[in-house]
Amino acid sequence: MYHRSSLRKGSGAVALIVLLLASLASAYNLPLPPDSATSSITVRDLKRHLSFLASDELGGRFTFSPSILIAARYLSSQLESYGYRGAARDGSFFQKVPLGYRIVDKSSGIIFNSSAGKEEFRFGDDFVSESPEDIDLNGEMVFIGYGISSPGSNYDDFAKIDVKGKIVVMVPGAPDALKGAAADDDESRINALRARGALGALVAPPPQILLVWDQIKGYISQESPSLPPRATDSGKPFPALLAGPKMLRAIARSLGRDEAYLTRPAGKPLEPARIAATAQIKMKVEARSAPTTGNVVGVLEGSDPKLKDEYVVFSAHYDHLKTSNAGEVYNGADDDGSGTSAVLEIAEALSLARPRRSVLIIFHTGEELGLFGSLFNTDHEPAVPLAKLVANFNIDMIGRTREPDNTDSRDRELCDKDSVYVIGADKLSTELNRISEETNKETIRMRFDYTYNDENHPQRFYYRSDHYNYAKNGIPVIFYFTGVHRDYHRTTDDIDKIDFAKMERITRLVFTTGWRVANLDHRLPVDKKPTAQPAR
Repeated sequence: MYHRSSLRKGSGAVALIVLLLASLASAYNLPLPPDSATSSITVRDLKRHLSFLASDELGGRFTFSPSILIAARYLSSQLESYGYRGAARDGSFFQKVPLGYRIVDKSSGIIFNSSAGKEEFRFGDDFVSESPEDIDLNGEMVFIGYGISSPGSNYDDFAKIDVKGKIVVMVPGAPDALKGAAADDDESRINALRARGALGALVAPPPQILLVWDQIKGYISQESPSLPPRATDSGKPFPALLAGPKMLRAIARSLGRDEAYLTRPAGKPLEPARIAATAQIKMKVEARSAPTTGNVVGVLEGSDPKLKDEYVVFSAHYDHLKTSNAGEVYNGADDDGSGTSAVLEIAEALSLARPRRSVLIIFHTGEELGLFGSLFNTDHEPAVPLAKLVANFNIDMIGRTREPDNTDSRDRELCDKDSVYVIGADKLSTELNRISEETNKETIRMRFDYTYNDENHPQRFYYRSDHYNYAKNGIPVIFYFTGVHRDYHRTTDDIDKIDFAKMERITRLVFTTGWRVANLDHRLPVDKKPTAQPAR
């Protein structure tokens, strides 16, 4: 925290101020990449890449399909032709992601005993969990409010109630009293519960998740993909379950509250209390292997002998959805063939104007199943150590435009031809946001729409693409996006609906912004704490 007396401590403080001022000034008047590199990003080449990636022959690039391996081969061959080297541990471009299937036994359920009698709740209908292991709990229940312990902010939901040996119920979000405050790792919900000896947790989903409960329970179904525990993980994962509407009503009744107390806390103060009920939770999980899938990773070495040990990351996910039993193909031209094609063009442009820092290009797999490819690269086996990553520029769905005469309500969130949603630029680095804004003003001059930059927006886009796994690890990010539309996750997401002229402008903008970051004299300052994803 700034204090005037610190200026009296000698030249060290003055030098620090001079350095900070220099870094702020350097965000302006930065050089632009050579025109030959920027102009190499063309409608023609974007269309060439996307015509292959979104073709019927690739069958939608489903994560576990043979077609995604063909797409991976195409991406790696393009990177190799641009002069990149493989960044996987074996020296290849293919970073194998060891996804498997988690099968939950149909008998898994919760027996809830209260003054109203015994009630039974079934997995997949009334509750879900992403636990990779069996859960077997039996005990009393307590309500712990938001489940936050933050001594630094003089706030502790655990101060008035003992959770040891109890099954805890908690709600998402945080009280208004903690707005803008960030808890340390040992203060986070799960770590706080584990440290205090809680048996497990039943979490009330945010209101926007409850509205689409049928979709959520289908996503976290009896058969769902999963990553194995990290090699560095110690002990068993903490048992956490997401409660559905029916179960929340029963808990609220036993707590003597209405359902809204649990489902719409809206930042108001909550009172931890004993719940007049016990729960017996049994969930049996079996792990099975899945077909091969992986990220495509390539590195272009930087031109500066000192700075080349730092990396700027450009990413997109190249997987989409499974071909239907009737043979209908989900081509995924916009989602995310558009981002994948854009990153290919950026990779080529960077090879023509090699920046001072090194470049990591990564095409993530498994995004559609739960951000698994990026999670593996950040939390399991990074292709490049995270400490060396300066920033991540992630592109997911930049190919569509809402025309002025389009009144279809399903397209209401689409940007117009001169706009793009920008997400995350200011979350960790003030300077990254400034460079982003200034570069746009000096070059492409699109309208930046920050609607979804609010991490609490009901659509939760800040958490819904691969950039989040980098941001949560303290790596500054920018996520570029043009909005969902009537063809999102449908068989009609085809190449004939792509606005390639707009796509070219956005791609050139991302390239120029990233190139500037890769050529800074200093590393981007990270002057803000990562935002933790709300419990869900």
